[in-house]
Amino acid sequence: MRNSHPLLLFWTACSTILIAVFAGFHFGRKSIFSQDPPRVVTAEFEQSIDSISAPFSFSEPIPLKRLATEWEPQRALILSMSFPDSMASPDVATFQIQLLAIAHQYTAILVFSEHDHTRAHAYFLSLLADHPQADSIAQKTHFIDSRNLMRWVRDFGPLFGYDLNRELVAIDFVYRNLNRDPRQSNLTESDSFRQFLSQQGDAMPTDLVVELRRRYEEEVSLVRPPLMMDGGDFVYDGNGNVFISAKTLVRNGGNHRKLQTLIEDYLGGSKLHVLEALPGATVNHLDMILKFVDSDTALIPSYQSPPVESLNRYQLNLTNRVQEVLKNNETYLREKLPNVRLIKVPMPPIMFKSADEVFVEVRTEFFEMMALGLEVVTAEDLGRLSARGRANLEIQMREVLQKEIGRADFDSLNGFDSVLRHYQHMPLSKYLDLHSEPVTRYRSYINSVFLRNPAGDHGFVIPRFTSNQPTEAAQLKDWENQVQAAYKVAWPKAQIHWINCDSLVPDMGFVHCMTMTVPAGP
Repeated sequence: MRNSHPLLLFWTACSTILIAVFAGFHFGRKSIFSQDPPRVVTAEFEQSIDSISAPFSFSEPIPLKRLATEWEPQRALILSMSFPDSMASPDVATFQIQLLAIAHQYTAILVFSEHDHTRAHAYFLSLLADHPQADSIAQKTHFIDSRNLMRWVRDFGPLFGYDLNRELVAIDFVYRNLNRDPRQSNLTESDSFRQFLSQQGDAMPTDLVVELRRRYEEEVSLVRPPLMMDGGDFVYDGNGNVFISAKTLVRNGGNHRKLQTLIEDYLGGSKLHVLEALPGATVNHLDMILKFVDSDTALIPSYQSPPVESLNRYQLNLTNRVQEVLKNNETYLREKLPNVRLIKVPMPPIMFKSADEVFVEVRTEFFEMMALGLEVVTAEDLGRLSARGRANLEIQMREVLQKEIGRADFDSLNGFDSVLRHYQHMPLSKYLDLHSEPVTRYRSYINSVFLRNPAGDHGFVIPRFTSNQPTEAAQLKDWENQVQAAYKVAWPKAQIHWINCDSLVPDMGFVHCMTMTVPAGP
């Protein structure tokens, strides 16, 4: 998501061909929009271990009557599950079961998952069996054998629209980033596996379309535009306006006019708008900060800044950039779409670690560094230590250092600062100034999903965040009341379902990212 890995070798061979195809399409002398007779193309992508030259091709656009919206009646909710992932992370499994419990009240659920992880699949079903509504959930939930997939079906799943005959069309963008050279030398094994999963995601829409045709006995066309785009960075307002972030524009070459042409041809003449995504080490998707709940109403965030005195310079700079991005987006929306009602909902502050949390991290690193320096442990052994083993090593190092420097206070900020200075390290205050998280942990109430069946039942599934700190917990509850009121402006009779997303914060995605819906029909 060290040494050469079989998946990396396979991915490298495949991707070299795919990049050549993509480059030839964009930069060759022929174009599907030229005056020459149209090429015979297919909208299929499949891969085989036995054939690295499996077909990958873009297709001609199908004229659309309109794109489907997220708030129209639906016939199914689509999820993708990695059963080994759920088995390894109880919190993820709990979230998925809670989501199934909510969604089955409205619609059928199609779960696409790998067919060969039988033990992990059995484990997940055993967890599901413990739910009070297990039987009714099972009746509405259908597991479809697919391939190894990540949880973020919104990003690699297709969009839906209707052609001129009012039949369903699935529009499948390129999910992988073909601008990156897969042969780069610094790929790790986890990177290569994540890229392999990206390939699988690019192939999944084929499975979905085949399943929809079989299940509903209706024609569903599959179109593959020459566009690199994640579904989470595509927002549609129902009035012909499409919103993407500047990051997606860059992925597609940076030429706004050419991208507008492709959007017009493949998405029914939609007008392209480019907004700014959230800054930092996070996912650059607009569905974290923009949601149309009907064609005339959109939710945008009101960022709640943490106290300035609690931030170092990096954190303060990042907070200022968030406010600037959201202000720029709001100004643009009010100027370009003056008739749209923009409703602000609270956005909790970025989850920065407190000084106490950073202190614990610095202390742990200090003990490990000293253990290596004093040859109490080797680097190889340190890398193999479990959490319990690392805790025991810290106890051992406390005893070693106490003997070396006498009585020392390792448990208070001032006491540990003295220890650092004794060994001529940076003062603790400097560590705090230099601290930054590898992942920018945003929380978003906008990253939700709307469920609505043809019978008229409808509701929102909205992320919930909690805190062990009483003051913050009370603030989160107050924000939830404001969020609920905002969603009910457009849909007063909608049921509001909260689902705990605390465990997903480091993963940079919530309910909208993990779901997609299939419209019920025109």
